[in-house]
Amino acid sequence: MRFLFFVPVFFISSLYANPTPDINALDDSPLENATAPSAPVRVVARVGDKTMTLHWNKNPEYDILGYNVYKATSAAGPFTKMNSTVLVTLSYFDVSVVNGQSYYFYVTAVNSSQQQSTNSDTVIVTPKTFATTDDFLEYVQQTSFDYFWYEANPSNGLIKDRSTKDSPASIAAVGFGLTAIGIGVDHGYITRAEGRDRTLTTIKTFWYGPQGTPALGTIGYKGWFYHFLDMNSATRTWTCELSSIDTGLLLAGMLYSKQYFNGSDSLETQIRSLTDSITTRVDWGWMRNSGLSLTMGWKPESNFLGSRWVGYNEAMILYIIGIGAQVNPLSSVSWNEWTKGYQWFFSTRLNDYFVNFPPLFGHQYSHCWVDYRNIADTYMKGKGITYFENSRRATLDQRLYCIENPRGAVGYGPNMWGITASDVPTGYNARGTNMNDDGTLNATAPGGSLPFAPEFCIPALRNMYDTHRAKIWTGYGFADAFNETVNWWDKDVLGIDQGPIIIMAENYRTGKVWNTFMKEKIIVDGLQKAGFTSVTEVAASGNIVPDKYLLEQNYPNPFNPATVIRYQLSAPGIVSLKVNDVLGKEVATLVNEQQSAGKYSAQFNASKLSSGVYFYTLKIFQNGGQQSGSYVETRKMILTK
Repeated sequence: MRFLFFVPVFFISSLYANPTPDINALDDSPLENATAPSAPVRVVARVGDKTMTLHWNKNPEYDILGYNVYKATSAAGPFTKMNSTVLVTLSYFDVSVVNGQSYYFYVTAVNSSQQQSTNSDTVIVTPKTFATTDDFLEYVQQTSFDYFWYEANPSNGLIKDRSTKDSPASIAAVGFGLTAIGIGVDHGYITRAEGRDRTLTTIKTFWYGPQGTPALGTIGYKGWFYHFLDMNSATRTWTCELSSIDTGLLLAGMLYSKQYFNGSDSLETQIRSLTDSITTRVDWGWMRNSGLSLTMGWKPESNFLGSRWVGYNEAMILYIIGIGAQVNPLSSVSWNEWTKGYQWFFSTRLNDYFVNFPPLFGHQYSHCWVDYRNIADTYMKGKGITYFENSRRATLDQRLYCIENPRGAVGYGPNMWGITASDVPTGYNARGTNMNDDGTLNATAPGGSLPFAPEFCIPALRNMYDTHRAKIWTGYGFADAFNETVNWWDKDVLGIDQGPIIIMAENYRTGKVWNTFMKEKIIVDGLQKAGFTSVTEVAASGNIVPDKYLLEQNYPNPFNPATVIRYQLSAPGIVSLKVNDVLGKEVATLVNEQQSAGKYSAQFNASKLSSGVYFYTLKIFQNGGQQSGSYVETRKMILTK
């Protein structure tokens, strides 16, 4: 028997599935006959701190009932079957393993005649404490990735809305999943060829799927797509709407794939050409339904939905793509109509302003792909901040709300927070800061805000994992939600909530999704036509006057290619913030002006510089000159490419 060793590289995937037929009466020893199924192949293990997961490829036989997983603490056994009923997903997870102890696993397949296959290869796992934050985030990313890989139909690329057996596909989950594929290739979870083939299969499904007005048997109409699709037929299900926002999220994933798969071979070329065909086919004017803004959708039974996308929420990415479209685009007037609905909100908790939208997902979805750190439109320039800073403030405000905990929810605190749209004990509901707060928390809330406030989001994720992993960890990472107040622990995983976790963790760690997506001409044109221009510095959150001067360490560090430098002034002064290389040569002047007392941040983009060590120096002079009371501090940062 061949053994596969998995050292603790902190990754993985899936979960005990919804149980179906009980096969406890089945003899655990494999049946050796011609009709028994083949042994499962490519069993993959991921290992974390006191947790582990397994995944394997789907068996080729049509009559597979499910799978059994066997575990031992030595190669010689004895092996014990870990599931009481057959597993109907391609995954297993274990939250009872001990760090430093090696475990041995193999998997068997069972068919509808209750015949069991021979054993798969045996894999060996050894759980281990996370040595670094990167180890933890890598594990979180891997498990999130596995949702999009193993909860997909490989024959058409569709991805389940949620991890239940009979879930339909969500086209938004497909958009997140296409982006996760590129991350998976970069991290070595899958090969580029595997990612390319799955991506091309997916895009072909949406290009060749039937479009038209019939209520049944179509994938979309006028270039738009239905919110939910049957996992096998790839046609409308649940009498759902032709969804403008979910089409937008799907297109975002496709445009990312177009830029990611930039090779010259025929398959990668086809990914790009089909993506262009799909985006060109979208009838943007039709979805306006004679208005200036986009409607939320259309149904063949009842025509356009009554609601429109106006005011700040997750639809920002939809407008950017529509305005930048190369054929029949939206005009900039649509962007102006969109911003008319903004609510400029003052938070007494934060003592600062931001554009409000209570559920955090509205501050995260568009940012998964668009890098808003160094750009702003007319509205945000008028407020003196960027959309990135706006999302940071919304994140900080929600954390403060959970610390305040006005409704007395059990468990809320400085490192236990995160409210957004998600599963709740009574079903599904959109919730947020001081909105429908029922005590339910979600890992996707801090996970999707990682680039905005890593100093608070990482501790929250770690605390959720360390405190509740036995109840909320699955083969696909964090379960969607939990509520300590009523002792409710969700079992499901949702694609639209795992997506922001893996993507925003990648943007925080490497910026690669942003860097790739921002090359797309549709996005460049859309941002330009919507009035976005570059900015170099914005006022940071918090109008409370600091009690001292301070220059903080840049974040992230090391970085590539951009980083944020935060500083504070306890009194007005002339501020100089410059960057020098190791030879002392000045390479950038980030700030050189009079500033009031307060907290500030400056963004430094080193895309045109070489890897290496750089130094940034803050100088503050009072009374208009270099007199007593001046402040000078220098810090080191590292650019890695």
